Amino acid sequence: MIEGALHVADHPLSIGELQDLLGTSSETYVRKLLDELRVEYGRKGGPMALVECGRDTFRLQIKEEYMDRLERIVPKVRISRGALKTLAMIAYKQNLTQSRLAELRGNRVYEHVRQLQALGFIESRPFGRTRMLRTSRRFAAYFGVEDDMDRIRERIEELLR
Repeated sequence: MIEGALHVADHPLSIGELQDLLGTSSETYVRKLLDELRVEYGRKGGPMALVECGRDTFRLQIKEEYMDRLERIVPKVRISRGALKTLAMIAYKQNLTQSRLAELRGNRVYEHVRQLQALGFIESRPFGRTRMLRTSRRFAAYFGVEDDMDRIRERIEELLR
């Protein structure tokens, strides 16, 4: 059940979500099953690995050494260069108001925000006369990062070094 859930989920699953799925209150039991699954994937030696993404969240993902050959069949989302820069700005500075984003990047961000919302990469909520922007769980899952603002910022800083 855990393996199937991790396979179909569009985001890393938490211990709590897995407990609910299995109908158990035992975190120890879920961790034991996850450890068994991790050992099984290690023993098989195939392209899949069970990865802990952060604070008690797990996902199945393709091992790095297999990505080059599989890359051409992985569905890609087409994002313009400008929208990608806007997404990076939102990810780094979240929670960020749309008006401040427009000051930083120019008026084209309004179209970028609509595009990024349609793709499910950002969330937007009313904030006075503007909107507050942040990345979504789909963003975290798609880019393989933890859905935590501080961790996303740290990861971006690591990549820039």
